[in-house]
Amino acid sequence: MAEYKTTVALEVGAQSVTMALFNPTSKGFTLSRYARKDILLDPVEEGMRIDYVSHAVGELVKELKVRGKDVRDVVSGQKVFMRFIKLPALDTVDNMAEQVGFEAQQHIPFPPEDIVYDYQLLGDAEDGEQEVLLVAIKKDELDDLNGQVEANGLRTRSVDCSITSLYNAFKAAYPTETEPVMLLDIGAKTTDILFIEEGRFFTRSVTAAGSFITNSIARELNLSFREAEQLKIEQGVVSLGNGHTDSMPEEQANLASVIRNAMTRLSSEVQRTINHYRAQYKGNPPVKVYLCGGGARLALISDFLQSALDLPVEAFDPLQCVNVSSKINSEALQGDALCLGPVVGAAITGAGVGAFSIDLVPTSVGKERAEKKLIPKVFAAGLIALAGAGFCAYAVNEKAKLAEEQLRRAAPSIEQLDSIHSIMQRNRSKYDESLKDIKQFSGLYAARYAYPDLLIQLAEKTTAPNFWLTDIDALVAYDAVNTPLTVGTEGTDRHLLLDTRETRSGSMVRSFEMAERNKAPQVTALLVSGYFYKKGKDDQGKQLQRLNELVSSKFDERSADSLFLFESDKVRATGGHFFVVQDSGKSKGHNLIPEYADKFYMVMPLKTPLPVPGAEGAAKK
Repeated sequence: MAEYKTTVALEVGAQSVTMALFNPTSKGFTLSRYARKDILLDPVEEGMRIDYVSHAVGELVKELKVRGKDVRDVVSGQKVFMRFIKLPALDTVDNMAEQVGFEAQQHIPFPPEDIVYDYQLLGDAEDGEQEVLLVAIKKDELDDLNGQVEANGLRTRSVDCSITSLYNAFKAAYPTETEPVMLLDIGAKTTDILFIEEGRFFTRSVTAAGSFITNSIARELNLSFREAEQLKIEQGVVSLGNGHTDSMPEEQANLASVIRNAMTRLSSEVQRTINHYRAQYKGNPPVKVYLCGGGARLALISDFLQSALDLPVEAFDPLQCVNVSSKINSEALQGDALCLGPVVGAAITGAGVGAFSIDLVPTSVGKERAEKKLIPKVFAAGLIALAGAGFCAYAVNEKAKLAEEQLRRAAPSIEQLDSIHSIMQRNRSKYDESLKDIKQFSGLYAARYAYPDLLIQLAEKTTAPNFWLTDIDALVAYDAVNTPLTVGTEGTDRHLLLDTRETRSGSMVRSFEMAERNKAPQVTALLVSGYFYKKGKDDQGKQLQRLNELVSSKFDERSADSLFLFESDKVRATGGHFFVVQDSGKSKGHNLIPEYADKFYMVMPLKTPLPVPGAEGAAKK
């Protein structure tokens, strides 16, 4: 049932913070006030983000005069983990919750105690199973955000993610849209791709977004990140090709061409996602594209994507489902409308009329909710105690006699209960043993998909015509941060999981001898090797720089989807611990490096170390 109440919505994005105040009307909401604050951070300043966010929230609270209000938060899609899982048909909500909790442990690469998750039932799949959307976030990141909200005089009422909130806003704003469409939310760090059609929902995030374009401008035009971002905002336009930039000044033409090259990467990722959705999820191809997000404000971006995707493209207007106060500056609102979808969706979700109802509960909010549930029970218990005390003074003698008689009659039942209790204890022991087996098999189930996931991410994020991989080896107990990378017997060979020189005769796992006593070894990194196409007189320094840029832009450990533990600052400071390049014409063993390429070796530390199959038992022996 709809519950239209005054709502304060707050979205914390990668490079902006947006807050809006919605007041209820007879049939919905009116947008009464809103404000946005940009957070322009150079990638090297990422550690200061929470301070910038806190300052921006404080300014918005003062500007909109909402101190002391409840707020519905929306976190960036970059911060959450979203997984589509299938469950067998279950009879009760409790069984569903228990099974989802089990699946969360398998699909989220963090311990259960370190995450907060919620889920949404999407419907029945074709094979009779139930399809579920699982949304999770790291607990410390959620609590940090809630801490800044509370520090500025607000109380968190719920926390949604931008993707599901956008979906709710779209369905409310376009209720008659029945054909399959695609919603592109071009943010700063990621572009969220949503497929929306009757009875289906799918989403995928890619790293080709606003910061990717800014980094391309900075690299090609030799500017700082801040300078490149400012240039993109003030003069940025997407070149449409076919002589489109001929009439432009040279500097503006160069800028437009750089942006076009970066946007080509985005259009390729979108097309690849469309193909994946159709092949793997049996979805229908979209007939239209809706654009939103800060990146969608780039000039001529709709024209470029319309040509690249061969689909009609239009701006997503989330304000179609709400009234707008006459006091709001209409000119400013026209430019900001593309960025208001998540806060509109938060209001829709709070009213109980959204298709999705995701609530990621911070630790302090969960405790507060639990205490509120206890208050009626404590109050009732107090009343009962008072009444009982008065009555007890009157009837204590009668009750004592009655209790003695009841105890005598109950003696046979007590003996029977004692027997049942013994049986229950024995069954409990069997249950505990079974639970240990289940946990062991659960770990094996999770490890089954670990290496395919690593290989898929490597393949997805290293596609380039002048760069290719040839070998991938697992390294055991390898510390990249404190160990300079040297490829050979004195370097990584002694850390290899398998002795490749003995594989023909049935290689043994060599890493057991390196493990600490009574401790099973773990794979902590991958050793990746391959070739760079050599451009002219490229030296090792340029090739190492390219490797560094590749890792910094695509595998940064702060990216929610990264499976690798690359910290940009440490990689820059100790590049020799992660990368080695060998010039053409040199050889390693019997393998001669061709003249047209340089060979590289790269160590990629894992966020979550992987156990060596069978090693745990060997270590105990």
